[in-house]
Amino acid sequence: MREPPVNPPDDADNGEELEPRQAATLLAQSTREAERQFDPSPPLLIILMAALALGAYAVLWFSTRGQHPYGGPSGWAIAFTYTVVVVTSVVSVKFYQRATSGISGPSIRQQRVEGVALGVSVLGSPMIQGAMYHYHASHAIVYGVVPAAGPLIVIGTTAVATAGMKSDWPGFGAALTAVAAGMVALFVGPSDAWLVAGIGVFAAIVGYAVWRARLRGRKEVAWGTPATPSTP
Repeated sequence: MREPPVNPPDDADNGEELEPRQAATLLAQSTREAERQFDPSPPLLIILMAALALGAYAVLWFSTRGQHPYGGPSGWAIAFTYTVVVVTSVVSVKFYQRATSGISGPSIRQQRVEGVALGVSVLGSPMIQGAMYHYHASHAIVYGVVPAAGPLIVIGTTAVATAGMKSDWPGFGAALTAVAAGMVALFVGPSDAWLVAGIGVFAAIVGYAVWRARLRGRKEVAWGTPATPSTP
């Protein structure tokens, strides 16, 4: 009598089952790759943005230093600054769109709400600047202290609250650094306010990138050495 054929194993590893340790390693690798792929702010992009921001503020400071009386940044410095703002904004939006393409859910909606909140806060400093101009404040205030320090304080405080609610400590620290720089810029004069603001923005962005990189490094070390199950 012929014996019934033995069915081959279903898996492709010659019947070998995936061990828990291997499964944990594969899961960790997949998660790390997903985070890198969908990261809307790659570290190199963050560092580039920090350098461009510092350069823009340095140009504004250079164009105003030594002015007596203070008259405000020159036209070429303003044009350069707006060019930097437009370029960095477009690049950031492109990276964000690519990272979030096809993704939906509460987290994406929350990010959009946060974006609206930051967008509204951006209007705070120009409104204050317009009010100062309306009440005939000096050029040192209207074209120096307010536009240099105002955005860091107004936008920074909004970002501090947003990051704190999400427990985003790198973002919280970066926003707090920007607010502190803005407060210092209020009292160093209309020209030096641009330099202080630029250094503060640079320190905030670079600190954010370094903090995030360290957190990711710790996570990868933890994932790369999963704990072995205890044997009885």
